[in-house]
Amino acid sequence: MTKLKSLGFVILLIAITLILVIARNSNKNLFKKDAQYAIDVATKSINSISAVELKKLSPQYLIVDLNTANNYNSSQFQNSINIPFKNVLDKTNRKVLGKAKGEIVLFSNDVSTASKAWVILNQLGFENVFILRSEENPEVFKYKFQPDTSAKLE
Repeated sequence: MTKLKSLGFVILLIAITLILVIARNSNKNLFKKDAQYAIDVATKSINSISAVELKKLSPQYLIVDLNTANNYNSSQFQNSINIPFKNVLDKTNRKVLGKAKGEIVLFSNDVSTASKAWVILNQLGFENVFILRSEENPEVFKYKFQPDTSAKLE
């Protein structure tokens, strides 16, 4: 009788574990891609696009303005919608982004906000997501480095 009780306890424990594993794997908010992929793409700037390159895209691209509704200018871009960053994960907004036919181009006054949204959407499995950059190559230093020679270390 005690063996039957201990066997029942083991079966119950396995069943609970199995239920938790199934619930975890069926969660639609889990990341779908390896984080190393996002790091590689970001360091090589593959995920950014300039305004000149944007004109070369198919006409089915969708620009997502991540600024708040107060800062949204609908006449700034064609094919644009406003989804504030804090609402990117809302179910209705995810459906809108999922129905996009071409590329999804993220725009924000703050590049870090667009970068965060890119990582989130990329990890959720969205393909062809880019960040609209304002300059051709914003990371290039414009001035030659010259150390300060007026300070003398003693």
